[in-house]
Amino acid sequence: MLDTGMQARVIEVADLNAAERARWNALRAAEPVLGGPYFDLRYVEAAAACAPGSRVAVLERGDRIVGFLPFQRRGSSIQPLGAPMSDFHGLIAEPDVCLPAVLTLLGVERMRVSGLISPVPLPELSVRYAMAADLSAGFEAYQATRSSAFLKDKRRRARALERDHGQMVFTFERPALDLLAWLVAQKRAQIRRTHQHDIFACGWTIDLLNRLAESEADDFGLRLAVLRAGGTIVAAELGLTAGDRHHLWFPIYDPAFARYSPGALMTLETLRVAAERGIARVDFGPSEEAYKEDFAVPMEPVLEGAVAMRPSLMTHLRGAPGVERIDEVGKRLARRLDRIAACEPGLIGQVKGGASFVTGLGRRHPAVGAGIGVGIGLGLSLGLLAD
Repeated sequence: MLDTGMQARVIEVADLNAAERARWNALRAAEPVLGGPYFDLRYVEAAAACAPGSRVAVLERGDRIVGFLPFQRRGSSIQPLGAPMSDFHGLIAEPDVCLPAVLTLLGVERMRVSGLISPVPLPELSVRYAMAADLSAGFEAYQATRSSAFLKDKRRRARALERDHGQMVFTFERPALDLLAWLVAQKRAQIRRTHQHDIFACGWTIDLLNRLAESEADDFGLRLAVLRAGGTIVAAELGLTAGDRHHLWFPIYDPAFARYSPGALMTLETLRVAAERGIARVDFGPSEEAYKEDFAVPMEPVLEGAVAMRPSLMTHLRGAPGVERIDEVGKRLARRLDRIAACEPGLIGQVKGGASFVTGLGRRHPAVGAGIGVGIGLGLSLGLLAD
């Protein structure tokens, strides 16, 4: 697909001039679905300063800028800038600018996405929905839309937590660097327990969090929700605020307090305080985990998969018996391997990440023979990473 009237100019994000930055902000302001923190130029600048292979395509028709695509290059493919940290991503552009046409201009074979915000349906991609809590009318109005049984249960658990462990105290502030480091360490321990790829092992993702923590803007930057009982941290979640939107990002909770639902108690407190501070919408990321339905409702569609210049094998096989199940397994594998490629742009890091993935696969599915598991897993890993 080629838009003959459009041209793409690829530059460093730091090289955007004042007029280009103003145009970025105007395009974003004109499209409400781009209101989340990941489309804020301040986040994009921070991600570009840390993520290897980062660039931005400036899209023009004649002497008029019609859009931007921030990205990071991985071999012959590109990914959203900041992946795997950027839960939502896409073009900051006029409505008629099409992503496949942009990729053609860039000479890119494919772009893998996991939370693409796109006004144009793309048939190769799976559709999920952005889950969000609407706080625009205040916290009381929000609560009226939630299950009364759910809220009653959480009030009961909050009372039990205070009875058994002491006064419950909640804070929602900019994180001090030592507390940020503590949360990352806790998150990495959780990742190891669940045999996921450690997205913080590469280093640049931690650099990104530290850079975001340096922001002193009133309307932008990291916010850390912390729930304590009797002085002990029972749950915490790092989030990113931009304007009147807050995005929940990295949650952790102490399993020793699981019977009190500390994660849910913390989330409700986050929503209450966010509403008091003028936040109109709290994003939970794409629909997937069932727990999000307790707090949020589906909003705009988000797309996942590969935007490719050539149809995939699954496209040719669509409708054949058993293909849907194979496709679903493939999507889960691709999602995990995308994280490895995003974190580890070099071949050695990708191979190590693929080997770690295979090891985790064997631990989760011991019935699969070691030789078969390694052969299949490594073949899938290297095949997908090669893209």
